[in-house]
Amino acid sequence: MAIRKPLGRDETILADERQRQTQAERREAAERAILEAAVSIVAERGVDVLTLNAAGEAAGYSRALPTHYFGTKGGLLQALADHIVATYDERVRSAPLSELPLDRLCDLVNFCIDDAIRDPTSVRAYQSIIAAGLNHPELRLIVDRMTRQSIEDLASVVREGRDNGQIRADARPRAEAAVILASLRGVLFQWLIIPDHVELLRVRDSLVTSIRRSLAA
Repeated sequence: MAIRKPLGRDETILADERQRQTQAERREAAERAILEAAVSIVAERGVDVLTLNAAGEAAGYSRALPTHYFGTKGGLLQALADHIVATYDERVRSAPLSELPLDRLCDLVNFCIDDAIRDPTSVRAYQSIIAAGLNHPELRLIVDRMTRQSIEDLASVVREGRDNGQIRADARPRAEAAVILASLRGVLFQWLIIPDHVELLRVRDSLVTSIRRSLAA
């Protein structure tokens, strides 16, 4: 019978580190699966139907695991909103965006609408969270944060374009950003409700043209 040689100190540390990494990877995979399941539930049936148990079961895990990871439904909703925004941001970072501010702003609008066509489930879940923020105290702060961040991100591009002379000098960054964000959210909401009546690609082109005309120096 073979006798296993005891691990040395460095080997023990390495084995422990590998075990911790494996556990972290498993947890990350489980959390992502639960959040993706939550996206589908909210997109199909709304925020009120989402529960920790439903998300865990839909992801193929025990009912107790989502509670262990997220604590409460509020914690799950917070993580869900962050997950939707983070995965969207990942896709934006890989998109070919112009270095010129006004062109980049138009690229972002194009990307947002094209991405909605590619992944309508995430957009429907996002819109459901935004709408539910009006009446759900646990969501109000989440939607507040998401909206403020979106406005600030767009405003920074408007501000950059104004500073370099590509966007008109009297443009008010936050006001223009709020209009663009409201236009995007409104158009996508209409499209989700009546997709056969909203020609999304033509609306996209009209919106981009309108932004260029209203902001160009």
